[in-house]
Amino acid sequence: MPVNKVIFFQKDHINFNNFQVVKDITRKLNKRLVLLLVDIPEEEKKKAEEQLRAENIDFELKNQLEFGEAKEHIKGEKPDLLVLTQEKISPLEHIFKLTSSEKLVKSFENIDILMLLEDTDRIEKVLINVDKETSTPYYISATYLFVKKLGVQFDYITSFYESFYEYRLRKTHPDEEAKQLVMELFKEHLEIVKRKIAEGLKGEKVELVVIKGDPKKEVPYYARRRGYDLLIVNENIENKESYIENSETSVGIFKD
Repeated sequence: MPVNKVIFFQKDHINFNNFQVVKDITRKLNKRLVLLLVDIPEEEKKKAEEQLRAENIDFELKNQLEFGEAKEHIKGEKPDLLVLTQEKISPLEHIFKLTSSEKLVKSFENIDILMLLEDTDRIEKVLINVDKETSTPYYISATYLFVKKLGVQFDYITSFYESFYEYRLRKTHPDEEAKQLVMELFKEHLEIVKRKIAEGLKGEKVELVVIKGDPKKEVPYYARRRGYDLLIVNENIENKESYIENSETSVGIFKD
């Protein structure tokens, strides 16, 4: 990446499940941890401090900040990695409402972010999405370095929106011709994605999962069905909010 500073932002209560993940990441990256706390009870703050000292993790604690102060602090610090808790709400409610974490994330640009589900206490399996249009070799390289340093299982994934192209092409072309054109578009999609991966990883071989369907729906569904702990997408991907809303796993947003 490299990560120089990890910020763990928490409001009202510390999620000690997520805290386990943050400590693990901080140890493996050998970086400094900043606990950015808003309205956290004193006993929780002390518990977190005791754990960090016992585990010999280099840390700094900023407590009793106002929410606006915390947001400005994050912008000013420009951490390489920001970790926060993604509140659990029902899928139906999520259609009409953003979580407080999602609202906060919309305030930031050019920061790698992990939005951990409330019950996430470890990351062992990561799925990294590669978007044909917006993913960059830098993003591919940065995510690779991140998961390699964590020492976790990981795969790259791309989804080709076959039905979208079929529907459009069949309006203007005979069925057989439309099918042939879709096959060519699929081939082009794979060539572009593989070229980006090759550029980003400079010869390193990785697993690429190829699926078909609306990426913002199918990629999160694949992550959940196959038991991934974390889905990573790039910051500038179209419909980024939909990937987050459709995910039932923790989500990472990495800069391009």
